Amino acid sequence: MTTSLDDFSLLVDLHGPSDLTRLPAHRSPLDATDSKLAEVLAPYDFAEPYPCGLAACRQPHQHGFLVVTVDGVETNVGKDCGRRIFGEDFAIKANIQAARASRKRQLDTLQGVLDHKEELLSRISELYDRKTGTRWANAELRSLKEHPLLHFPSNKLYAMATRGETEVIDVREATKEEKEQHRAFNPGAKSLEYTEETVGHLQGLKFLVANPHDTATVLKDKLYELTDTDAKSLSPKKLRDWVNWANGIEREFDDIEDTLANAVRFLSAENIGLLHALAAIEERNRR
Repeated sequence: MTTSLDDFSLLVDLHGPSDLTRLPAHRSPLDATDSKLAEVLAPYDFAEPYPCGLAACRQPHQHGFLVVTVDGVETNVGKDCGRRIFGEDFAIKANIQAARASRKRQLDTLQGVLDHKEELLSRISELYDRKTGTRWANAELRSLKEHPLLHFPSNKLYAMATRGETEVIDVREATKEEKEQHRAFNPGAKSLEYTEETVGHLQGLKFLVANPHDTATVLKDKLYELTDTDAKSLSPKKLRDWVNWANGIEREFDDIEDTLANAVRFLSAENIGLLHALAAIEERNRR
């Protein structure tokens, strides 16, 4: 058995017990009293417990290894039974095969991204170019900020978006009736001079703290970077980082879609009206 982690020749894909039972050489239960280990073929992680293949055990487990004896018989064992029956040789080979299986899964994940690269790039282009896509959102927000009749209240809006607030509140002088009501319900309290009034609730503020166009562009650039990367030569940490990124691609697409949906709400006519109201309130408060 070679020790190269890129030697995947013995690995077998095992997703469930049926993958074991369909193997021609698999035998369970196996009386392995006099059996000698030839190789550990592959690790497995089943969703449900499955009995150990050794006749002396039969304890159900979810995590184990497919092994083959020198007689050419295959069976499944847990790590404790494997070490007890086959000794330290099992532990060494099991660790190597587990590392190989993990590495193969990582490399397969990245290859899967490359296999769908053109499809992913097409989806990014569609996000750029659709009627209410990322280019539209960027252009509309820029136009709004540069509007000559609107002092865009950036600081206030970004603070509201960060805190998850939506309410636009104005302060006005209390009416005679409000003052009398306040005095009646709060005897001895300071007289009411001003009161807060909710003008409305802004929609889609999360759009302001996420840039869908930049997110899509970073995703596109990473796809091209992966194309030029030799995954097998990466350090373990960098390989894990790439795999984590690959596993999050669909989540990034979902985030972009959510942000664009927020952009549509934020840039609606009703919302723009509230922005004008908020801008006027902030301007008055600065005086």
